[in-house]
Amino acid sequence: MFEFLEILSPGCGATWQDEGRPGWKRFGVPPGGWMDGSAAREANSLAGNKEDAVVLELALQGAKFRVLCPGWLALAGASMGWEPGTARRLARGEVIDLKQHDEGVYAYLAAPGGWVAPEILGSAAVSARSGLGRPLEKGDILSCREDPQRPHWSQVGQRRRRRMAYPPSVEVEVWPGPQWNDFSKEARQQFLREEWRASARSDRMGVRLEGSRLETPPAIMLSEPVLIGSVQVTGEGQPIVTMRDGPTVGGYPKIALLDQGSCSRLAQVPPGGTIRFLTR
Repeated sequence: MFEFLEILSPGCGATWQDEGRPGWKRFGVPPGGWMDGSAAREANSLAGNKEDAVVLELALQGAKFRVLCPGWLALAGASMGWEPGTARRLARGEVIDLKQHDEGVYAYLAAPGGWVAPEILGSAAVSARSGLGRPLEKGDILSCREDPQRPHWSQVGQRRRRRMAYPPSVEVEVWPGPQWNDFSKEARQQFLREEWRASARSDRMGVRLEGSRLETPPAIMLSEPVLIGSVQVTGEGQPIVTMRDGPTVGGYPKIALLDQGSCSRLAQVPPGGTIRFLTR
């Protein structure tokens, strides 16, 4: 174990994440895990790690770190002032300041061998609202499993990935949800026609969307299982896309479903960005 970084500021949110903890939903435990799996795996690839190694997930902007020993660090995902899709060699005492925010929402830092993080139910993924771990705080020391100065990192540092684009407006494909036919034809057409705005109240539990009110089915629903990517429509007629830390059951009608790739794209839409849904 090698002490590598000290947190000077966690920004809008800094948590340990990995692939999550599948198999626990029947006990009411959400899967958790990284919000953008593609970006997290890219960071691990840049670091020469296994793709499921623990990464540090950062949200939006404001994170700041002090380097405790020289070594390599990889960043992928949202642009926060340090070009994503690259690995950099850092000097002892250097300060990494990710206060600038250009595009996207979630960025991932990968260190040699993966980060050392406590595991709960077989995963290091932090899901604070479920009481599984805690967000990282100022003063926390972050350690990696391998020497950050390991020699072959001189080659890793030359690797570069084509920068992922995170536009503020996206189109994603959906499947009809379990209650698709319970919505009126007009409501279904409106759902697909509307340009929905990502709310500033979105988080790891769900991406809240704002737009014209959707007419909801008149029948009262019993609670039933909710999948990641379920598009529920609240009593106020506004959709919520269930994300990694979202509830495992719910009583809102589900008009549509997104696959994991679309969930990753949606997670990177910033507050005020827009989303259109397309049928497959």
